Amino acid sequence: MSDESYPHQYECRLLLKNGREVFIRPILPSDGHLLVELFNKMSPRSRYLRFMTNLRELPEELLHNLTHLDYYNGFALACLVEEDGKDAIIAVGRYSLDPDENIADLALAVRDDWQQQGIGKTLLLNIISIGKEHGISRFGSVMDPQNHIMKQTLLELGYQVRYFFRGGSYQVEILV
Repeated sequence: MSDESYPHQYECRLLLKNGREVFIRPILPSDGHLLVELFNKMSPRSRYLRFMTNLRELPEELLHNLTHLDYYNGFALACLVEEDGKDAIIAVGRYSLDPDENIADLALAVRDDWQQQGIGKTLLLNIISIGKEHGISRFGSVMDPQNHIMKQTLLELGYQVRYFFRGGSYQVEILV
């Protein structure tokens, strides 16, 4: 990836409810090992709520798809802190556009020990804003009906959210 294609304008700092400051930036192709560390530090429940399946590890092909984005049809923001003298990703918010349906699939993962600090809401607001800049007006997701934290977060975003129950999960559509 050339440096000129990296969207520096989306870098920012966020002050959390606990007083800590985190750095938010677009995901990089070189972030694979940091995503594996994030995945390994998430509880099995959090992993299930993110991927809607019980993954024990991130498959190599999925990891590649999560880190190699065009910053337009696919975009991800990583939230980083320093732990033990090195960077650690503690959360990721992303969208992936389905051009046939003209809807962007939203996904969010926040490490368990960093939840309830305002990270998820901020990442979703930022990723939706970036998507809107790229001409996207419909966002969606598949969500476990027991994911009450995500339902509350979506409510707090202030957008119109529709839920459709299908096959044991919610199909969620966010209209912006």
